Amino acid sequence: MKTIKPLMTRLSMVCLLVILLTGGCKKELADDSTKTKKPDLLLSSEGGPGKKKVLRQSPGLKIEVKGETIERISPTLKSIDKITSILNEEQSKKNQGGVMTTKSANFTASLAGTYYNCYAELNDPGPYDWYVINWYTGVYTYVGSSTDYINFNVQKPLMYGSYRVWGEGPYSAGFTGYQYMGDPYTGVSISNGILTFADYAVFDALQERIKNAYEVHQTVIDQWDSLTDDQADAAAITAGFDQFLPYKEFESYFGFSSLRAKIQSEVDYWLTQPHDNMDDFPEDNYFPYTAAKQTLMTAGGQIDFTGSEGPVSLFTDWHWTNPYNPGSNSCMFQAKKKGQDSYGSNRQLKKKVVIDSEPGKTLFVGQSKTYKKYLGLWSPALQRQRTKVHGNQYSGNCTLVTTGFDTGYTNSGDKRRYSEEPHFKVGADQTSKSNELHMATVISSVSSTPFTLTYSH
Repeated sequence: MKTIKPLMTRLSMVCLLVILLTGGCKKELADDSTKTKKPDLLLSSEGGPGKKKVLRQSPGLKIEVKGETIERISPTLKSIDKITSILNEEQSKKNQGGVMTTKSANFTASLAGTYYNCYAELNDPGPYDWYVINWYTGVYTYVGSSTDYINFNVQKPLMYGSYRVWGEGPYSAGFTGYQYMGDPYTGVSISNGILTFADYAVFDALQERIKNAYEVHQTVIDQWDSLTDDQADAAAITAGFDQFLPYKEFESYFGFSSLRAKIQSEVDYWLTQPHDNMDDFPEDNYFPYTAAKQTLMTAGGQIDFTGSEGPVSLFTDWHWTNPYNPGSNSCMFQAKKKGQDSYGSNRQLKKKVVIDSEPGKTLFVGQSKTYKKYLGLWSPALQRQRTKVHGNQYSGNCTLVTTGFDTGYTNSGDKRRYSEEPHFKVGADQTSKSNELHMATVISSVSSTPFTLTYSH
């Protein structure tokens, strides 16, 4: 096995709920959100295969009801405990019809370009409140209310998933069968807990797909753009918004314990404990690969390729390049920590530049994360920010390539985000290793670029 020396927080409900005590948004928590507690955020197989799932609500699917509807029967999903029990009983039966509590049920989903035409029907008379449930993650979405059937459209999910519809009314309730929506994952499989990729192109494409899904998912926040940062935080909690849902959807599909999930588990615990500052923040102990790449690596940093000699173990622990005194070998490292900026006593910004490499290209990624402190507890917080990378560029042998490099701001709208990962791709100075599937060979020739990460607030 080859070894080399070469991030993202999930909303912690326990910590974020304290934001409500600060007097931000005055809106009451929705009844459904009272079901969303800290343990509910551990839904994907982050602790390994067989981890118990808990049904919860979180924005994700974009749904439009077609035809006539009626007023919602119940403001909450009443059968959470029952569905959770079935969810865990059947979590390994992805292709089975499942337990039915009505005599018959029907669910169809046909792809029509960028969305699915969906139809669900229960045999017993209505009315019903209808819910779509991602059977891998246990996340449910309210669709609408109608009689014993409903027509609706679902925007094509960017991550692949198996879905069921639950109808719940005053007289009866029941499941439909399964429908898969989204493009299947091709060229990747799992063996002995390690993801195996057909080639490097598949690995690269999956990173792009996961990253894009995350960025699209973040646009949910735009609906609260007119609110203050504190009010937007409170609104996100009310909605059960989980910023890492796309990553969990991928992990849950494979029952995969990723490096991202391992780090996040440590971060979640840290956020429940009082700290004076963020000097001992857990993710600072790990090499800052992008969250998309962390999602494809095991907790120990392993990946595999078809036909290779075996799994490659990537560098996972802390290491940074010193931009002012690189030394003889530090230009071979991939990243440089940029430290923290303070907004005041209750907010802190952590920022860094990640220099990553793949065959034929180098990626410069500006990362920033804002956290809020209340009563000694920290939690992820929304903050308007823009990111750019600029400075001097050095090659892998520490030779100055160019001065005045400047990506410019990629987010001209100055959007509010929980975290920001603009990717800047420039020509690589390393030799292309297109025929070498071991990342170790590629990463060993990465150029380190001591750039400065700047922000606009």
